[in-house]
Amino acid sequence: MKDFIIFTDGDVDLPSPYDAEISLLPQYYYFEESNIYGDEQILSREEFFRQLENRRAYTAGVNPGLVQERFEKAIEAGKDILCITVSSGLSGSYNTICMTAASLKETYPESNIEVIDSLSASLAAGFLCMDALEMRKQGKSLQETSEEIRKRVNRIDIYFVVDDFKYLVQGGRVSETVGRIGDILNIKLILTMKDGRIEPYKKTRGINHALQNIRQIAESKEAARLGAIYVGNGAMFEKCKSLVNSSCEANLNLIVSSHVGPNTTGIAIEWAP
Repeated sequence: MKDFIIFTDGDVDLPSPYDAEISLLPQYYYFEESNIYGDEQILSREEFFRQLENRRAYTAGVNPGLVQERFEKAIEAGKDILCITVSSGLSGSYNTICMTAASLKETYPESNIEVIDSLSASLAAGFLCMDALEMRKQGKSLQETSEEIRKRVNRIDIYFVVDDFKYLVQGGRVSETVGRIGDILNIKLILTMKDGRIEPYKKTRGINHALQNIRQIAESKEAARLGAIYVGNGAMFEKCKSLVNSSCEANLNLIVSSHVGPNTTGIAIEWAP
């Protein structure tokens, strides 16, 4: 049975030590096109949010040339490939990786490349990568692993509490009028993902009420895994963690962070079957 390498992309977050065991295909972000970050250049979180305070960040998916290079290196080393991506509803990375995989299969017909759309992002998609790694360690084949991961896609959820409409307005996800009214009325927005796309889950009055809603979600049924997601507001993150029984935590990648801003926290859940 041929061994396989697990890849994911820069919109997917992993807790330690999984982040060192899964190969990352970077995505990109920039404030001006002449200075692109995500691969050779990386901004610190502090500097990223400092710049984001006054400027809009733009994002881009994976580099097809780099995907081909990384995949080809794995194939030439005698490995098969499993790649679990951010939702195709959020990024073009899934389609780019699928096209690259199809091209490589023509060149290397004996190779096996499985690409799975997580229909999610951040730590929720990361849970699928963690599951895949554990299955590989148990000696499961690529086919067995990919079939099981596809079954688990619909068992993962993600919820974010957004304390500041500014960045949703800046990224064009809500109108300036809605954002202004929301801030005046102290409305906090809980976001989730449905059918692979970000959607509002609930509006609440005040951050404490919003976080209590997160706790209610987490306790609504049995979870196989639950993790807390840190963005930039440490106090908000610690408050969220104190309300949920999280088994791990991860930093939200700067790609998604650019759309929600630092005053955000969240949870990822993999529900028990």
